[in-house]
Amino acid sequence: MRGCRIDDDKTMRSKLHLNTACRLFALAVITTVLVGPSVSQKDNHQRTPPPPPAHARREVVRTQNFVPRGGQAPARQAPPQRTIDTSRPPITRPIIRHPEIEPQTRAAVQRKFTKTPQGRKYDNGLTLHHGVKVSASWQRRYFPKGVYHFQHYRSAYLRGACYVSPFGFYFGVCCPYIDIAICGEYPPTVNYIDIPVYAGSNCQGWGSEQSQNLFNDPNLDQEDPGLLNAVDELTETFQNGNIDAMASLVDPNVRVAIFLRGHYRYSLTADDFLDLTRDAIQSTQNQEFVLDYLHQPAPGVFTVSGHQVYTVNGGTRTVYVSYALQDVGGQWTLTQVCTAPDRVQNLAQ
Repeated sequence: MRGCRIDDDKTMRSKLHLNTACRLFALAVITTVLVGPSVSQKDNHQRTPPPPPAHARREVVRTQNFVPRGGQAPARQAPPQRTIDTSRPPITRPIIRHPEIEPQTRAAVQRKFTKTPQGRKYDNGLTLHHGVKVSASWQRRYFPKGVYHFQHYRSAYLRGACYVSPFGFYFGVCCPYIDIAICGEYPPTVNYIDIPVYAGSNCQGWGSEQSQNLFNDPNLDQEDPGLLNAVDELTETFQNGNIDAMASLVDPNVRVAIFLRGHYRYSLTADDFLDLTRDAIQSTQNQEFVLDYLHQPAPGVFTVSGHQVYTVNGGTRTVYVSYALQDVGGQWTLTQVCTAPDRVQNLAQ
């Protein structure tokens, strides 16, 4: 009898332990549903590493002075002595020099971005901001797609509060004014862009086109590797409306000097210049973008100039463009930009 009572007591204690465990488990499940996961569970979820930022494909515009990460800097290469056959006809530049890839395949392979609450993030530190919906009536004229990315436009010119945008000479197409607060005055030591020539109010082109055109140099690719690719990235940006190409040419640590009609006005951060460019290529109906003149004003610096034809009010207008590409840390980097209209007129027209 005594042995039977001991066995019964053990059985009852086991049942009590089992019931207690079941109740505790049920309480934990209810608490998780009503309150949410525990702190440790949240920490484990938050510690999941984000996807790596997208690469801006700067490898296609590297110079011969490029230094890989962890490597030792070689001696800087001196600019080559050029012998150019000036009797040769001008070279017609191709639109894109990259290998031919189907557009959808190229987008899938090379055009991937890390999307964040701030916008697109590149691994070189650049950020393309999210679009803002058009809300004011004056904005609808300049942003037909209903969104804009540069957030410092101004509806009208006010002396001391605004500057003319780098794309202000795209009359009737791009918003002409930007806030002076985001513009810095950092005039470059040397101006490398070409200077437009005007006869009255009409532009005749670039004033330095009498010098040698390096597009006629058959050895340019070997002597200055990556330079032609950098030029083609500019063409891809404005001819094909691809802001990703411009992202491979700007450096987040280098401001872009803005020249209007050959005169320095202000400098923009790389992020702000990218946002302005993105809005411009989305608003502009491009008819032609040609870069047909290339020269070297200084060691490690090249200037490339041309023009863009766009549609407006049933007709076409032309903007003359000039860009300085500089060897910065072994990368061909856009450092100076100049625009000039084919005909001077009131920006509000």
